Amino acid sequence: RDKDGLGSCALIAEIAAWASVRNKSIYDILIEIWEKHGLFRERLVNIVRKGKEGADEIKAMMNSYRTTPPEKIAGRKVVQINDYEACAIKDVITGKSKPTGMVKSDVLQFFLEDGSKISVRPSGTEPKIKFYFSVTAPLKKRDEFEAVKQKLEHHIDEIIKSMGLK
Repeated sequence: RDKDGLGSCALIAEIAAWASVRNKSIYDILIEIWEKHGLFRERLVNIVRKGKEGADEIKAMMNSYRTTPPEKIAGRKVVQINDYEACAIKDVITGKSKPTGMVKSDVLQFFLEDGSKISVRPSGTEPKIKFYFSVTAPLKKRDEFEAVKQKLEHHIDEIIKSMGLK
């Protein structure tokens, strides 16, 4: 019931009309996109820590990830770390860093050798820390969708477990 919602409705209606003219569904179009670019799955985990002790614990978690970043997550090497507070992108393999070119923000991102990405940031308005997980895999054929989707969901579960979040 706001401008973003209205814009999204208009866009999905346009996509549906475009697909219909081609005798396809929106799902057909999505499968074609995933076959071309890979299937992606994402998940968010919020960890709430109340009070002053909770705020201190969240700060300590962020500090720990910055000062002693993981070398591996779920058995996969961390190959790049984006630290938006330090405004630096570090190539873990070469050890070289370059600027992010972005505004300073208390956000860390870990990129794994398989293309997975974990973003970590404290909430600016609530007593919690947020973990965003993004994983991807090729989708070669339409009939592999469920199997690939389940594989990616399992991979996210592995990452969450290896980070001690579950």
